[in-house]
Amino acid sequence: MNLFSRRKMFAQRRRRRLLQRLGVLAALLVLILGVVYVAGQTSGGAFFSNLSGSSKQDGNSQARETPSRSHEEAKSEGAPAKKSGEEQAGAKKTVPDPEQPTPEAAAYAVLAPELPGTTPQSIKGVYRSKMDKSWASVRVQPEGEGKPFVVFTHWNGKSWRAEKSIRADEPDYAKNDVVPLAGVPDDLIQYLYPENVFAAKVPEPTVEKLDLKDLPKVGPAKFSSTEPVMDGVPEGQRDRVEKVLGEARKEIEGYHGIAGMYVWDLDGGYGYGIRPDEQFFTASIIKVPIMVAVYRKVDAGDLSFSQKIEIKDEDWAAGAGWLQWKKAGTKETVGDLLVLMMTQSDNVAANALVRTVGGADYVNEVARSMGAEHTLLYQKVSSERGAVPALDNRSTPRDMAAMLQKIAEGKAASEKSCGYMIDLMHQDQLDWWLDAGLPAGVDAANKAGWLYRVYDEVGIVQSGDHRYVVTILSKHGTADVYEGEAMIKDLSSDVWESQTQENSGNSQKKGS
Repeated sequence: MNLFSRRKMFAQRRRRRLLQRLGVLAALLVLILGVVYVAGQTSGGAFFSNLSGSSKQDGNSQARETPSRSHEEAKSEGAPAKKSGEEQAGAKKTVPDPEQPTPEAAAYAVLAPELPGTTPQSIKGVYRSKMDKSWASVRVQPEGEGKPFVVFTHWNGKSWRAEKSIRADEPDYAKNDVVPLAGVPDDLIQYLYPENVFAAKVPEPTVEKLDLKDLPKVGPAKFSSTEPVMDGVPEGQRDRVEKVLGEARKEIEGYHGIAGMYVWDLDGGYGYGIRPDEQFFTASIIKVPIMVAVYRKVDAGDLSFSQKIEIKDEDWAAGAGWLQWKKAGTKETVGDLLVLMMTQSDNVAANALVRTVGGADYVNEVARSMGAEHTLLYQKVSSERGAVPALDNRSTPRDMAAMLQKIAEGKAASEKSCGYMIDLMHQDQLDWWLDAGLPAGVDAANKAGWLYRVYDEVGIVQSGDHRYVVTILSKHGTADVYEGEAMIKDLSSDVWESQTQENSGNSQKKGS
């Protein structure tokens, strides 16, 4: 099977972007023809007049309106009371209510507490769909970001709520952006990039007048403390655990981004970590609960590994894997889709399997049943990411460890199926970051995921007869993949050394 390695994928992406910069017209035309919107001349103009600056606020801008009543009427009802977030590391984190009186307020309420550099001045424009006036897009470019994020907000009859987002950074691969934006009106999607307006087949959205006075009063982005967390660590192990946590804390605080980790000792029944309950983008590690969901269906007799699944247009996604190059209508067995999803991180395979088991709701139910209360498959798996975890697939280091613990203990599905899952994760051909921190000959049953400035890896590691789970997640980091790799490698090495010290200590006690 001619499958892509991750390093090949990096090289291919760099070559593609080089061709774009050189202006190879043929390649660009092929890509544009693959985009969902068909060529058709538009009236063009006003929508893109302010993408590089602040939104229009003169007489040419249309007055703000809600789908069913005026903006002033909406404001008079008031937004729902603000809610407090979950307790993290001993302190409550106040989160503004996501439902707000304007689209820009809804976008700001979600982004400002989480996305560094987001200020009122980061909001560059608001655009109302002409196809469905209950939708609007908000263009936000935080300080330090070279490209904007676009947040898609929805009117629920009383207020606006941010529901989707995308980093608008690849105009020549605009088809990729469609995958996580299911349900968003076509005009808001087709006008993401001024370079592609000639291919749009619908009229441009309405440029709205910005109203920054109604933005919620939230401070700059804050994240969980890096204070070490220990859960049930025995007295005799505390010195060792405190030492490795001290080393891990230095690594995490020295990283150019936000990172967290959690370790669960499978024999000792205790855990420890840094930022274990911080929410992170999952990227492809969300495929772990998808895998469990499939095996549960097989255990129940609802699926078989030999059963053929037809790949549909709705399953398409860019990124890892070769199924993206196959035509809709191609049929693959459940077993082959599992192998492709877990060993090649194929996104099309993941989406086809989610559809086959009953959708995201079932996958989320499976995650919750394993103790992963804060893990959510929020949208289709793709190579694109949202602005913040709240608008994307998400999890925490503790949640991911809980799911891997269930797999390692044979409790995620049948014991036989859990064994198959571990074997499948050992066959992972793309992810080497966690393994890079382990000695030669030690192979983790692992799954990694990466997106723009997001690097994650989780795994079950065996040290002789002693096993542990380690989960490392990050966000808002460097754009350099190798920096993210180094962070995971170093943390993996720290944990390995600590866990093997414990194993050696236990062996000496048994022999004394």
